[in-house]
Amino acid sequence: MAQAALKKGEQIPDIVLQNIYNYPKKSFDLDKIRGKLIIFDFWSPSCISCLKSFPKIDSLQRLFADEVTIVLVNKESLDSTRRFFETRKFLFRPQIPFATSDVTINKLFPNRANPAYAWIDGEGKFHQMTNELTAASIRRFLAGNKVNLEDYRERRKYLTSLFDREYEPSVISYSYLSKAIPGVNLNGSIGKNGLSFHNYDLMNLYREAFGEQGKYDFSKKWNIVLDVNDTQRFISPKEEELAHDWKRKNLYNYALLLPENMAEERFIMMRSDLRRYLGFDARVEKKLISSMILVKVGNMDKLKSQKTGPSNFRMSDIRTSQIDSVRRLINRPFKTFSNILGSWVALRLEKPFVDETGYSGNIDIELNGNAVDSFNLGKIRAQLKQYGLDLVEQKRPIDVLVIREKGVVKE
Repeated sequence: MAQAALKKGEQIPDIVLQNIYNYPKKSFDLDKIRGKLIIFDFWSPSCISCLKSFPKIDSLQRLFADEVTIVLVNKESLDSTRRFFETRKFLFRPQIPFATSDVTINKLFPNRANPAYAWIDGEGKFHQMTNELTAASIRRFLAGNKVNLEDYRERRKYLTSLFDREYEPSVISYSYLSKAIPGVNLNGSIGKNGLSFHNYDLMNLYREAFGEQGKYDFSKKWNIVLDVNDTQRFISPKEEELAHDWKRKNLYNYALLLPENMAEERFIMMRSDLRRYLGFDARVEKKLISSMILVKVGNMDKLKSQKTGPSNFRMSDIRTSQIDSVRRLINRPFKTFSNILGSWVALRLEKPFVDETGYSGNIDIELNGNAVDSFNLGKIRAQLKQYGLDLVEQKRPIDVLVIREKGVVKE
């Protein structure tokens, strides 16, 4: 008989997990840890947020070692899981058992996406599924209180808008801003005649309004300035326990639908709506900001493309299985190189990047892999100088999104 998904309050069957990775024994008997809170953490190698969560999961296990057992669960084989970690230098491996090749646990606790967490109390009874895991929620559970996280398996409502479905087709134009509604997904099929943003904080609503679907970029910390009385409405606390409560109070839904002949004005309308609904003035201004400037300092003839072959011009991260000692960009436009270098500057140095070389055409360039991965500025500059280039820090006028209290005028 096929194993049915457990319902809340039902007892987990006696299971001995096999194909255990990162554990002294080859099997893991759940019955021997009764009395503890068991949390199954469902992950997959393709889930980037899962991989990024590993240090946090490790710290939670250490923090609650006497009262909680966390087991990471994935469907990949034991050998595949072992190779996955052995070939990824930059991936943190938590000191937690991995239940690999799993079928049973996934059938007991089916989930739509990873990460997902199944909570089993000390008596072996299924409590709930969540898509978050925090120290505060674990403390609440151990104290006998409600976890205070959204239940992952609760039935959700999927709506195109907040209008009555019977009359929604008759609506020609509208805009609204609402607080996020627990258990409701607003996936509006508005298309090119409007905009729909679900569970956005204020900062990201303004970024969308002025970014115009990727036309402009205000996603970096240096190109958005808050000149408001209460920045806490825009910025989530760093402490995880506080951040969860902040999201409950500070996430919004925004939707806009316009007649087809006004579709080109949708971002103008959104900016107007935000000003009217929220009470802030926002506009793009030029500000002098310390930036990293790519400049020509010598003969750049060495860059001219004379080769053919594959390129591997990338920075290693937690997904990288093969770390090359040399990173090559072969017979590619200089603009491609400049864009990649600029993305590395933004990621590692957290500064704007400006290319002032005026160079064009296809190039060949090779940089030391360690210099790229560490992105030590001194090493990077030494590599670039071999090609008549340098990366220097100077101030430049940069487009910045400034958000102010309504009516405040600054020179």
